Amino acid sequence: MNQENNNIEVNPTAFKKTKGFKPIYLIILVVISISLAIGISFYGDTSKYVCFAEADEIAKDRPNLQLHVVTTLNKTKGEVYNPQQDPNYYEFYASDTTGNERKVIYYNAKPQDMERTDKVVLIGYSRNGYFEARDILKKCPSKYEKK
Repeated sequence: MNQENNNIEVNPTAFKKTKGFKPIYLIILVVISISLAIGISFYGDTSKYVCFAEADEIAKDRPNLQLHVVTTLNKTKGEVYNPQQDPNYYEFYASDTTGNERKVIYYNAKPQDMERTDKVVLIGYSRNGYFEARDILKKCPSKYEKK
């Protein structure tokens, strides 16, 4: 053998596999954790579209769960709104999609053009004998009619 071939030095650490946690794995783990936390928080805050009877059933177990009820205003029954006495109290009656009627109390000023509204979505909570609306989404059919 030639002496030239015997003088090759081999670095013993060059072929060793690296052990340990790579930074890219940590970044991926953090991104997945944040994504799961955001997803779970949105799931817990979602509200359901229900009728008044179902809202009553849900309120027995979860009284602070916010619900959506699609309703039609009962314009034959009176409404209570006296801004001089209490501008943040509005009471009216509405029927859900199954025909059940319920008194609705809205602790805020009466929404504008409520008399002209056909359907409303009530967002709030079923209470003992009434529905407490936190928000009222109105749909006025005159906005969609051709002139």
